Amino acid sequence: MAKSSITINDIARELKVAPSTVSRALNNSNKISNTTKRKIIEKAEELGYNLNMVAASLSRSQTNTIGVVIPYLHNYFYSQVVNGIEEFAYSKGYRILIAQTRDSFAKETEILRTMSSTRVDGVIACLSTATQSTEHLLKLTKNNIPLVLFDRVSFDFPCQKVTIDNYNAMQQSVTHLARSGYQSIAHLGGPTTCNIYTEHSNAFRDTLKKENLSLIPQFHLSSDLTEEDISEAMKIWFSLKTKPDAIITANSTAGLLVSKLAKELKLSIPDDLALISLTSEPALHFVDPQITSIELPGSEMGKTSMEFLFNEIKNGKQNENTSIKPFQLIIRNSSFKNN
Repeated sequence: MAKSSITINDIARELKVAPSTVSRALNNSNKISNTTKRKIIEKAEELGYNLNMVAASLSRSQTNTIGVVIPYLHNYFYSQVVNGIEEFAYSKGYRILIAQTRDSFAKETEILRTMSSTRVDGVIACLSTATQSTEHLLKLTKNNIPLVLFDRVSFDFPCQKVTIDNYNAMQQSVTHLARSGYQSIAHLGGPTTCNIYTEHSNAFRDTLKKENLSLIPQFHLSSDLTEEDISEAMKIWFSLKTKPDAIITANSTAGLLVSKLAKELKLSIPDDLALISLTSEPALHFVDPQITSIELPGSEMGKTSMEFLFNEIKNGKQNENTSIKPFQLIIRNSSFKNN
């Protein structure tokens, strides 16, 4: 049978179901179970049936596509979030469209404008570090496109949000170092235009005071976390008379580079220098010593974000729920003195 001649009746005959069932499934009717839809769509693709799903869905003002906007595709945490989103979305008959901003506000604005114009059913986004205004998000609201923000969020914008307690993540990290005997703790943070890094910065300052440790201004830095920034910070710190005996980095990439640079300076970790990263990735397990880190629940954050979005699409009602997910401080060899 030539692929061009495949009809709904052919698919129905192959699966031994009614043609009306096939038609409803291909048009994503809620009268057909997701399991049956999946079997019918798979058989249609196998037989070569050509269904313009976008055109069909637009006739129903629904595309069954969710836009997902993340800073970087290669980042371990964001890949875990996307896995969680995709798993929940697929179970509900949705596909996801992924775009990366590379932490550019201009690119973020353009991506959201495009997603709004192509009428995705909803958007899940992590804001760029450069995002200071939320006016571009209003375009989605005006077009009745639900939005869920995760990780880097704007608490002022009226939408649902999924994040962690970033203040407490830094608080636990400083407390662990202080009570392990470290007294000159440095913080290599990200740009304070981003809510996460502002929360880290505030918690660093507050917790040092609570632990009766001095805040050395040169040890409290914000940066763009480029390799150049990190190298320059290490150069400055270890040229000072009073040098740090512990460093907390904003992310795992910075933590791995600090570990490398410390070894080049002939520093022993953790005897001369302790190290904690405020995010995690598998590579932290494979350096010597392994690096203490904050484990973020990426997949769970993705699932909850998609669940929030799905319920908003289903109910047609905007919500402003915020889910604060639990994290774990995983203590490894990089933050315990060997004495």
